[in-house]
Amino acid sequence: YLTPRTGAGRARAALKISGMEGEDVIDAAGPLPQGRWIHVALTLAGGTGILYVDGAEAGRNAAMVTSPLLLGASTRNYLGRSQNSTHPYLHGAIADFRLRNRALTAAEVAALAAG
Repeated sequence: YLTPRTGAGRARAALKISGMEGEDVIDAAGPLPQGRWIHVALTLAGGTGILYVDGAEAGRNAAMVTSPLLLGASTRNYLGRSQNSTHPYLHGAIADFRLRNRALTAAEVAALAAG
């Protein structure tokens, strides 16, 4: 999942198979900006997850254990809402969404963010 603001006031991307104890998190220093379009990217490769905001690295976890490949087939794949019904829905819009079969480089993410 990706949340614009945790209880600690930080944007967070996370992966988990089941239970909170198995959750891999990537925290940014602060929340996602509000009131304007932003570009958000998440790359996962070689045990490292990187969260980018507007083309710049905002958070990193170099000890990721979970991988999207470990999820297997899934049926609850949402944009703008969580699988947890207590979480609020996205109050915004998504202009573009892309999945890749490889992690983009920092330069490739910056180029996408620049338009």
